[in-house]
Amino acid sequence: MMWWNGDPLPIPSPEIRYEYRMIEGTNSGQTLGGYYSKKIIAKKEDLHVTWEGLSAEECAVIGRINNSTYGNLTYYSPAAGKYVTRTMHVESHSEDMTEADLDSGRLSGAFNVAVQFRER
Repeated sequence: MMWWNGDPLPIPSPEIRYEYRMIEGTNSGQTLGGYYSKKIIAKKEDLHVTWEGLSAEECAVIGRINNSTYGNLTYYSPAAGKYVTRTMHVESHSEDMTEADLDSGRLSGAFNVAVQFRER
């Protein structure tokens, strides 16, 4: 399960991909002696989440993540071994419609959604 600003999102399917970034200090880099100096000032966890076969209503729930620049994403973090809440922004958000059907003037179908969340 995942929540955006406290509101539940549909259960991801087929995958959640986790990416880890290290933020280095300004004095990190190679020294004149050939050694590498690295000062980690923050560790960040980014997520790539995909959903397949969503209804239009479920797709609209995910679409609400674009209503604000930053939001609080609650999700299970393998690195922490528990559910965490992190401040994130949406790096990218794409939707594909498959199996479209027009019934009584109402468009329905299955949607595939991919979202990349990037930790602040």
